[in-house]
Amino acid sequence: MSPRFTSLKTTALSSLAFVLRVAEPLWLLAAGWLAYVIRLNEGWIPTDYLVTMVMGTASFAVFSVLLGTYRADKLPKLSLHLTGALGALGLAMVVVLVLLFGFKSSAGFSRMWVALWPFISMVGIIALRIIATKHIRKHMKAGRWQRRVVVYGLTRKTEEMLALSPNPQYTGIVLSSVYANLGKTEHPDFQKTPLYKGGLATLMRDGLAGHFEDLIVAEDITQMDNSDAVLIQLHKLPVNVFYCLPVALFGRVQSHELIPGVPLVLLYHRPLDGHHVWLKRGLDVVVSGLAVCALLPLFAIVAGLIKATSTGPIFFKQKRNGFNGEEFEMLKFRSMRTDAPAARDASGKEKQASRDDPRITKVGKFLRRSSIDELPQLINVLRGDMSLVGPRPHVPSHNTYYETVIDRYASRHKMKPGLTGWAQVNGWRGETETLDKMAKRVEYDIWYAEHWSLGLDLKIILLTPLVLFFQKQAY
Repeated sequence: MSPRFTSLKTTALSSLAFVLRVAEPLWLLAAGWLAYVIRLNEGWIPTDYLVTMVMGTASFAVFSVLLGTYRADKLPKLSLHLTGALGALGLAMVVVLVLLFGFKSSAGFSRMWVALWPFISMVGIIALRIIATKHIRKHMKAGRWQRRVVVYGLTRKTEEMLALSPNPQYTGIVLSSVYANLGKTEHPDFQKTPLYKGGLATLMRDGLAGHFEDLIVAEDITQMDNSDAVLIQLHKLPVNVFYCLPVALFGRVQSHELIPGVPLVLLYHRPLDGHHVWLKRGLDVVVSGLAVCALLPLFAIVAGLIKATSTGPIFFKQKRNGFNGEEFEMLKFRSMRTDAPAARDASGKEKQASRDDPRITKVGKFLRRSSIDELPQLINVLRGDMSLVGPRPHVPSHNTYYETVIDRYASRHKMKPGLTGWAQVNGWRGETETLDKMAKRVEYDIWYAEHWSLGLDLKIILLTPLVLFFQKQAY
């Protein structure tokens, strides 16, 4: 059974692939118009020509994806992706000709236009691909646009991976570091090499700091001490985590060929990768920006009510943990009295607001029940501290406590916290006074991180107003 290659790429490479995916179909439409102007000296294209151009362009887009012409692993080498792009163009033109002859409408089209359109399209595609490849090679040669891969464990598998490691100048993949909890006599010389960075604690620190994108576990899990605890730790990292099978199994099992010749099984995947990062960020900026502008009158009314009914600031600012556990200052409309002391439970963590909480003002009760108090977090979204959709941010004391009692709790920090989330639209919002309720919220948060898509974000955004109207868990 041959290995399955999953295209793993840097955000820059993925973004360039996305640009090509958009630019080439647009060029096909422009080429069709240009061919019409050259042949018939008219700028206005008849409907039948326009429909034909759209069908041809759509066919090209489909064939390009099927032939893998936008795969990031192919882009650094011109011959690998240009032949596929030209093949997709040829197949698209065959589809056009078949449709024209099949519907007996070919006689109404200029033969010169039918020849010029694919020729102009081909010239543009070749130019775009050459420019893209030169741009990629320039950045890779300079040491940029590389995907940093690290290994945990110093075993025979590690030695084989180091021997098979590809040239980053041509692949963009660089095996940058090795982490291992070394014994006193096991490979003592390796500690002196530049590749060795430290043990598990150092690995976690570097991973949370964003020093690499992919992690390969080379240890034998069945022989590894505290393997469950180690895997729970690794699940916190916002990276792809692979397990290395014996190299002799390469080509005999389905695997990810991140390093040619090394069979890898994906344990945990990076929630947001490549152009998905800025697609999600783009949605955040556009929607939150429009929302802030539209809600300015409401903000002014709420600010006036808060000032008129209680003393203190309009906004309540509180430290919360965000992406990778980093602290940020979250904004809310103040809903509690400023002279009310912070309530804490027996474990020492800050107590969540509850029904009939005496700390809540009369205006605050309405703001919290309607979730209007959360709206200033749109500003946090614009700043980049939060996202529109993601796990709800908790105060640091809650995170410290729950990390010790709920497995994989810290994994919810693999994505930016959200104004709303998958847990919230499924009923797990408001007070979580029992451990079971918090565990259920965490379960939904982790599911969201592992199944993220732009469509899922849009679904959650559309469901949120309905949830706010029908559910009454927030106090």
